[in-house]
Amino acid sequence: MTVTYLSFAMRTIQAVALVALFSCAPPTRRPSPASDSTSASAADRAELLRLHELGRTAHLQHRADWLASEWADTIFSLSHGGVSIGTKENRARSQAGFQEYLDASTFQAWDDIVPPRIRISPDGQMAYVIVQKRVHLTARDSTGKIEAERTRFAWLSVYEKQAGKWRLAAIASTDRPDSVSQRD
Repeated sequence: MTVTYLSFAMRTIQAVALVALFSCAPPTRRPSPASDSTSASAADRAELLRLHELGRTAHLQHRADWLASEWADTIFSLSHGGVSIGTKENRARSQAGFQEYLDASTFQAWDDIVPPRIRISPDGQMAYVIVQKRVHLTARDSTGKIEAERTRFAWLSVYEKQAGKWRLAAIASTDRPDSVSQRD
């Protein structure tokens, strides 16, 4: 055998031996990414569910300020084939427009059809929440006439953790008419 082949064989054996040695370490000595992130992930999940519930409460109690307080400095909104961008500079205008909608609406239902689906990135800095919601309301139109609306929404909320706090960074939404007789 040549020296090159023996050198290659020895390096291969050493590498295999090191892998075998480290894989035999007791579980308390082996780092586990899952164990370190389990409690953080549970806390993050609970916080994202709290924010989801805050959204419901804000709608029912007509509190656009509660919604706006959870927005990131820049928030992207995708719906009806368009993209709008909210910033700190235009937040007051966006909040006022949302407050106008809430003030004109009386909600009979703002309910999840299925529990929200939550995914948190492995580094714990981004998350998304998938929502399916049934919204039934009455609202005054531009002429003051009261109209009933029954809508089924599906949306994706994207959150970023900023300074340790989850902030809504993007939301993409679709909707269609809903009725009591439609199946989930």
